[in-house]
Amino acid sequence: MVAVAASVRAPRVARMSAPTGAPTAEQAAGRWGRVPLSRRSRIVVAIAALATAVVAAVATMVLLGSSRPLYTASATVALVPAPGLTADQQSNAWKDITNGRATSVAVVVLRQTQWLTAAAQAAGTTPDRIEVDVAPGTASATGLNTALIDIGASAPSPSGAEAAVASIIQQAGPAINTTAGGYAVQVADSPDGTAVPTPKPRNEILIIVLLAGAGVGGGLAWTRMRRREAQARAAA
Repeated sequence: MVAVAASVRAPRVARMSAPTGAPTAEQAAGRWGRVPLSRRSRIVVAIAALATAVVAAVATMVLLGSSRPLYTASATVALVPAPGLTADQQSNAWKDITNGRATSVAVVVLRQTQWLTAAAQAAGTTPDRIEVDVAPGTASATGLNTALIDIGASAPSPSGAEAAVASIIQQAGPAINTTAGGYAVQVADSPDGTAVPTPKPRNEILIIVLLAGAGVGGGLAWTRMRRREAQARAAA
């Protein structure tokens, strides 16, 4: 009996070498920005971000200080049944006022831009300088609809703001009676003497400008310093 020895050959393991010209780990890290900036470069970036934020904030404060101030006046009107209605008509009118249906129609009429031209003339300015805000009044305790409507207007002067509100009420009153039907507008609180300076969101604007300026200045400086350090490493 002849024993046949079987030879087992171990499989050959192919060795793979990195292709010629492939970037090293250090080069890849530098290419994708994983190498941190030097301490000096980080200081430069921080200074650039701070300087840009300060310059932007100062420029914003100058612009806000030089802008023309606005004044806001307000008035409250009440929607009531028009004179001359029968008892049943007045009862139905009060139902529509109480459930907010008639008040909603009156608010839409008061918000029409067609009143701005005459309001601007009364305020002694142009229509683009008049800002009007109309909102239905609510009972503060219950939040229910009421017959009250709050009207506000902003203008470059206190007397102009008050005159603008009065003009809108005077013009829109007949239109509300025609559109809604069977209703009249009565002034509950006059706009006279209600004008106050319109507050400007200075703090919010400055915070946004500071953050934006720091981001832009720091980002530009970071990009420049990153490119400069990469060029220095390549030349070394």
